[in-house]
Amino acid sequence: MRRHAVLLACAVAFAAVWSPLARSADWQVRVSPDDALYPVLDLSQRPSTKPDDNRYGDGSGMVAVDVVAARNDERVSLSVGAPGLAEPASVQAVLPRAGERYTLRPRLRWSRRALASMVKPQNVVAEFALQRDDAPAQRQRREIRLHPLSEALYYVRDGKDHVDLGWIFAAYADPDSQVIDDIFDQVAERHPFLPLKPGPRTPAQALASAYAIWEVLQLHGVRYADEDPGLARGPLVWSQHVRLHDDVWSERRANCIDGSLLLAAALERLGIRSVLLLVPRHALLAFYTDDKKSSPVFVETTLLGARQLAVRPKPGFVGELSLIDSDALDSFSAALVAGKARYAREAAGFGQRKPDYQWIDLATARSYGIIPLAAAEAAPARAATPR
Repeated sequence: MRRHAVLLACAVAFAAVWSPLARSADWQVRVSPDDALYPVLDLSQRPSTKPDDNRYGDGSGMVAVDVVAARNDERVSLSVGAPGLAEPASVQAVLPRAGERYTLRPRLRWSRRALASMVKPQNVVAEFALQRDDAPAQRQRREIRLHPLSEALYYVRDGKDHVDLGWIFAAYADPDSQVIDDIFDQVAERHPFLPLKPGPRTPAQALASAYAIWEVLQLHGVRYADEDPGLARGPLVWSQHVRLHDDVWSERRANCIDGSLLLAAALERLGIRSVLLLVPRHALLAFYTDDKKSSPVFVETTLLGARQLAVRPKPGFVGELSLIDSDALDSFSAALVAGKARYAREAAGFGQRKPDYQWIDLATARSYGIIPLAAAEAAPARAATPR
């Protein structure tokens, strides 16, 4: 397994061959993949700090300009404007050697307000301006396909080449979301003796914590939305719609991946390691109840809000709780049984490098550099400086 930055670098290199170049004299514009922009690819990772003698700027590389230096120590300044950006993206550099090609990768600062109004992809025009030394700026216009923030591009293929970007889903799990604050406030009120901070837990306490989160969601009125979140299923790209936590909470509806990611975010806040599992046309959640991470518990989130289920024996973790909603306890118990059964049916598909089978461990994704979308928005802007 490789770090997400490496995966994105592969995607950029792959898409550079796949996408046509817009040429103007001795500089070329690249928008990858295939003249499309997915804001989540930018917002899910911190700016790159890896030095590169031929690359300037801390952008992801999904938008890049290749420039051939006209002379030694040529000063260049690139500006990129496009709908959806909070401000034009820019990068400045001093290109050391005449005749050599350099890549400018501006960091795109997206406007969450503008992106929030997008519900489907739009064709927009991006404008590129490159100034060399003190000469007038050269300009290019490029039509691109801008996708909503809620659309996660998780697999790209062209012939035998492919790039797996499944780790991108971890960006939609935000443990610091206000929604998680609201959930934990209600958990604390209903179960005052349940620990709500990271730290050692018994398996019973871990299960009780997961139930308490589930219970609050069900009491709030969140119900499973029977809908297909898949947007593109090949042959070139695979992408999926994901509701943000605020939308789940306000709309009181969640499909399988929305509910799984919201639960995963709350468990991450508690220090409980969780995994998002993608299987064909479906997603479910797994989490570990012990420090050894040896036996995951699987949760079928389509049962969130279900009622009038078969009566089951009370699980052992109820001793850790104070108030118990019988409907929520029934649906959570059923979700554990159904999740285990679903994983048993699908287990053989994992490890086969198929886009429809993904095992996305949130802790591993964080170690790869994947950050919650809100964390990217809160990070201070860092302008690239000439070198």
